[in-house]
Amino acid sequence: MKPLRLEVQGFTAFRQFTELDFGDLELFALVGPTGSGKSSLLDAMTFALYGQTARLGAAGLDALISQGERGLSVGLTFEVGGTTYRASRTKGRRQAENEVRFERRDPDGRWANLSDGGMKGVNERIRTAVGLDFKTFARSVMLPQGEFARLLHGTGKERQALLGELTGLEHVAAMQRVASDRAKELRHRVSSLNSVLENEYAGVTLEAVTALRAERERTDAEAESLRDRLEALQNSLVRLREIEKVWKAREDTSRRLGALDARAAGVQAGAARAARARRVAGVLPLLDAAERARIAAEREARALTVAQEAAAQAARAAGAAQMGLEAAQQAEAGIPELEARADKLREAEADTARLKRSGGTPQTTHPQPLPWDEDAFLVARAGAEKAEKNRQERVQLEAERLGLHSALSRFGAEQTVQTQETAELERVKRDGQTAKADLEAAQKALEEARLTSGLAAYRTHLHVGDDCPLCLQEVRRLPDAPHADLGAAQDRVKALSAALDERRSRFSDLRAALKARETWLADKEAENRNWQEAIDQREKDLRAAEALITGDPQTEALRLLAGLAERVRAAGVDPAGKRRQLLNDVTVLRRRVQEAGAALSRAAGELAAANATLAAAQKTAAGREADAQEAQTALEAALSTLGMDAAQARAAALPESDIAALEEAARTQAAQRAQLAEAFAELERQLGAAPFDPAQLSQVGRDLTATDAALSAARERAGSLAEQERAGRERLARKAEIETQAADAARTFDTWQTLTNSLKANEFQQFLLAEVEAQLLTRAGLLLHEISDGRYRLALADGDYVVQDLWNAGEVRGVKTLSGGETFLASLSLAIALSDYLAGNKILGALFLDEGFGTLDPQALEAVANALESLRTQGRMVGIVTHVESLSERLPSRLLVTKSVAGSSVQRLDL
Repeated sequence: MKPLRLEVQGFTAFRQFTELDFGDLELFALVGPTGSGKSSLLDAMTFALYGQTARLGAAGLDALISQGERGLSVGLTFEVGGTTYRASRTKGRRQAENEVRFERRDPDGRWANLSDGGMKGVNERIRTAVGLDFKTFARSVMLPQGEFARLLHGTGKERQALLGELTGLEHVAAMQRVASDRAKELRHRVSSLNSVLENEYAGVTLEAVTALRAERERTDAEAESLRDRLEALQNSLVRLREIEKVWKAREDTSRRLGALDARAAGVQAGAARAARARRVAGVLPLLDAAERARIAAEREARALTVAQEAAAQAARAAGAAQMGLEAAQQAEAGIPELEARADKLREAEADTARLKRSGGTPQTTHPQPLPWDEDAFLVARAGAEKAEKNRQERVQLEAERLGLHSALSRFGAEQTVQTQETAELERVKRDGQTAKADLEAAQKALEEARLTSGLAAYRTHLHVGDDCPLCLQEVRRLPDAPHADLGAAQDRVKALSAALDERRSRFSDLRAALKARETWLADKEAENRNWQEAIDQREKDLRAAEALITGDPQTEALRLLAGLAERVRAAGVDPAGKRRQLLNDVTVLRRRVQEAGAALSRAAGELAAANATLAAAQKTAAGREADAQEAQTALEAALSTLGMDAAQARAAALPESDIAALEEAARTQAAQRAQLAEAFAELERQLGAAPFDPAQLSQVGRDLTATDAALSAARERAGSLAEQERAGRERLARKAEIETQAADAARTFDTWQTLTNSLKANEFQQFLLAEVEAQLLTRAGLLLHEISDGRYRLALADGDYVVQDLWNAGEVRGVKTLSGGETFLASLSLAIALSDYLAGNKILGALFLDEGFGTLDPQALEAVANALESLRTQGRMVGIVTHVESLSERLPSRLLVTKSVAGSSVQRLDL
């Protein structure tokens, strides 16, 4: 995988849209001050591919969104195996705002969408295209270079621990823990199964099940015998209960015959009373008719009295209604005068409504009122409204002028600051150029001092007459001992380098601020110019509007309202209310006349109805009196024939239903007596001569109950034995299953315990680490031989890393004897070899190295820079992440990350 282009916005320090082109980069430095966002660019690449970062993982990713922004977007275009892909991700503060998109560029240059299948499917598609999961990518592409110096110089134990961490072999320890946990589970399972067999299934045998079956068969035979006895007793009980029914029926029939004989005298007396009632039945209608005639005559007499009183009351009411009508007609004569007064108040009411509609009140006054003219008032009021609108426009215009003046003052102040910072930028630029020249001179002096110090160190190895170890010539004279203050030269280079870094940072900040302010000044200048033109146009329009208004329209409108209010006050207080009261009085008088006429009509009708009712009542009362006399005469003749008076006749009378009931009771009693006598004779025949003993029936019932209880107990015992037999067979089968499971678990436990013991001794992990270390040394040795121009190879001797110096007859020496630049080459070879190993024996298209040399002295940094300059990347893109300016300037290309108030930005610098 090789990155081609990175696009970020709203991502940590990169608030603005930033684009970074990796297309033709091979060896470059990613440089910038601490906190500028160098590591954020690496995080952006891993986030675009995997949706997570090495520092945060997959949680808490809201921290990646720039402060104050609603979301972020990252896009990475990369190449794998000659195919170009593009992965893009957006993330917001809410889950619904997250999105991922994956595309592939076809040979015709068009992008094919590979984003179907949801976020999970797209992530898997990206991982497949890259060929690495997140953890492997982070270990093989984003390499912590300082770790490989530890790997190079550490002991064998330290190297194996570090390799296990870098290659992820901690999963071997995890395998041992899994195997141990599995063995513990199996040991517990075997123990549990054996415990169950010993405690719960110790007595479960085939012999015990066979004994239960024999006892169940004996119990079944006993239950069969009890069932036969139960059936015999049930038959006896049924026969005795049938005899008992006949015996009880005979006894009941005998009691009923006795009861009928006891009621015979009463039934005969009732029959005699019914006969007497039949004799007086013909007189009863005459008694009732005479009584009804008498009651009707008395009722009609009372109705005649009521009708006479109602006729007199109706006559009095008719006289009073006539007097009320005459009084209402006299009051009605004053209505025309009231209507005339109401018409006079109508105009005053209109003036009051007109005054209110025009915005005045009856209290409105003016020293010089004018007669009311509605048209003149409308013209004056419109002029007053225009004058008020012009006044408000004048106030707003003055406020706009003040705002423009304030904006112009701020604009001038920003122009002054722009001029001052422009001058400061030129000054900082000149100071930076001077500082760079001073630094180069100091570095040159430092090189001379190092050379001088080196010569001085070699002078101690020179002896007159011996060969020089450098030129192999005979030493004839010892050279002078040169002296150089190497520490002072190093301190000066360090101080000048820091000063140059400070001026470069200040120059970048000033340039970004000047550019932003220049854009702001251009926008504000156009905005202020448009503002001034708008104010001038509004002033011109306002003056034209003010010229159209003459005189004082507001005073003229007030004088007209005062004249109308004077007319209203002359009409008195509340003319509308007075008019409504007069009209209401007219309505009341007319209503009273109508009501009096209606009352007289009602009274006349009621008087006529009362007289008609009185005449009818008189006629009806005379008829009822004659009917009563006729009915009394007929009754007295019938009672004389019977020889009774009215009271005796009524006492002997009975209702027809009672007479019929008494006669029916006599007939029924005779029929029932004959029927019961016949039934008693039949029951005596059915019983025969054999006596019935109730005690025998009770004894059979008790025997039946006891036999039934014994049968239930036998059946329950048989069922219990059958259930015990079934449970025994099931437990016997379960015992066999548990024994099989225990045997299987014991065999599986032996396997996992053997694996646990093998992994516990770290034998497998040590074997894997030895294989990894051997492959790394082979790969790293080949790489070191190539990038050191065929001078060095890496090897392992007596458990320590050594180098073979092929330029010195294959001399073998420890890696701790290597110089700073040589150590960097060796650790870089290990890093690249491990990267290839982790990537699955593929050659990765890109590596990013965190060099970790920020604390080295200038001499070591110089050696590292020389090694990087001589590095051949073999087609890889190799990026060195550093904040050391002197180191980055030695590389072919630099990506300079700068920070400002508006956010970080990236600038590419090539030599």
